[in-house]
Amino acid sequence: MEQLPQPKLRTSTDIQGNILAAFNKDFMDFRYLHFPDAAKGRGWLSAILNTVATTSETEDFNEQFSVARRAFGRDPGITVVRCGVSLTFEGLTTVAKDPAQVRSDLEKPFPSFVAGAAARAADLGDTGDSDPKQWLFGAGTGDQVVHAVLIVAADTDELLQEKLKNLDAVEAANQVVRVHVDEGRTLTGALKGHEHFGYKDGISQPGVKDFHRENPDQPGFRDVHPGTELIEAGEFVFGQKSEAGDRTAPRWMANGSLQVVRRLRQDVAGWNAAVVEGATKFTGTMDPTRLGGCLVGRFKDGTPLAPPNGTVTGVGSDRNDFDYSNDPAGEHTPWVAHIRRTHPRVFAGIGDGHPKSHRLMRRGIPYGVQFPGGADDDGVDRGLMFVCYGTSLEEQFELVQRFWANSDTFPPGKPNGPTPAPNGFDKVIGLAGEASIGLADGTHGTVDMPRFVRTTGALYAFTPSISTLRLLAGGEDLPNTPVGS
Repeated sequence: MEQLPQPKLRTSTDIQGNILAAFNKDFMDFRYLHFPDAAKGRGWLSAILNTVATTSETEDFNEQFSVARRAFGRDPGITVVRCGVSLTFEGLTTVAKDPAQVRSDLEKPFPSFVAGAAARAADLGDTGDSDPKQWLFGAGTGDQVVHAVLIVAADTDELLQEKLKNLDAVEAANQVVRVHVDEGRTLTGALKGHEHFGYKDGISQPGVKDFHRENPDQPGFRDVHPGTELIEAGEFVFGQKSEAGDRTAPRWMANGSLQVVRRLRQDVAGWNAAVVEGATKFTGTMDPTRLGGCLVGRFKDGTPLAPPNGTVTGVGSDRNDFDYSNDPAGEHTPWVAHIRRTHPRVFAGIGDGHPKSHRLMRRGIPYGVQFPGGADDDGVDRGLMFVCYGTSLEEQFELVQRFWANSDTFPPGKPNGPTPAPNGFDKVIGLAGEASIGLADGTHGTVDMPRFVRTTGALYAFTPSISTLRLLAGGEDLPNTPVGS
């Protein structure tokens, strides 16, 4: 049987796994580490290098798993453990042979990365209960400054624990300080694949040119994934072509990506009560199920509110062939809906003419035990480990959080046009306040909700290529001629 050619990035052994090829594991530990000095930091990197997963081996496993699941109608018995490592700005300047060069390479083109997540918190709405003073990691001083983020992902808890014992020994041998650990775990039973509020998560990831195959009958879209546009790989990996030709970087960053890690605590009881109460504030046909769907943009099973553009749309959460062009006023998917604020599709380029330059490659997983139900908060810490990758913090994560989710007048409208009417904040990850909804059947009203998701830790990090990790571990020079477009 003739085999289809592989897209060039699909077989990369230099790009780390989890950027383009997701780990997709049920058990994921996040270790936030501090190096006592350059030599011990390099020693730790040297010791873990051979355990860092590549794109090629990660996607090989994912495809094997998918084929087996389709064949047998259930998850197959194959298992594996994967590791990924990222370095903060402080971590890079600690282990690099020439810290001054690294600083010079990064200061102007990557100001948010150099400043760090804690310094950007106020502009992103992380104040009050979400202020860095409350964080479990990301705002520490001394030996609580995080230098590295190690993600350890496994299909079983047994595999994970076995790997962690080995990593414990590597940390001890190099006197690495463990600042904090988070245990990401997929929810079980009816909530498998969902987050703690109960909504199916991880839907509608971007397709990537030169990694995913193109649909021969619909150029520009991913094969077998209706509605999934292909985005230039340089939006997620340095050294590749980007959408606007504005993602250049020093050569040592090629095949790497910027990473955002955010620990988001969820108040499930508060959210549930607010949705029930909010539904009573509407005229027309509104109930908690519909209001929750309006605030998220999907019902709990992942089915979107948006009417499709085409006829081949799939069912449930696979019904992804929509772009909101047939719903400009938000009468089907309200403008306050979380999935519309964070991925406004055809409206994404209204402000700058670059609709494909703001996508995020998301790799989140829940943490904490499932909410047992009931009207009262049980006081247990649970939420989402939000992880995303891209090549511009300012044009991707920060733009989405600051100017889309936290704006009460999104979309901004055309330049020099009329000031848009306020419609409220994203009520999942945005600011506290009002959200206005007016639906096509005449149902309308406004909900005024506090924040039920608060930030309890955050980091900006860089996920280097395998080759750059080797240079850093060996204390070698980092080539810094510009690459990318």
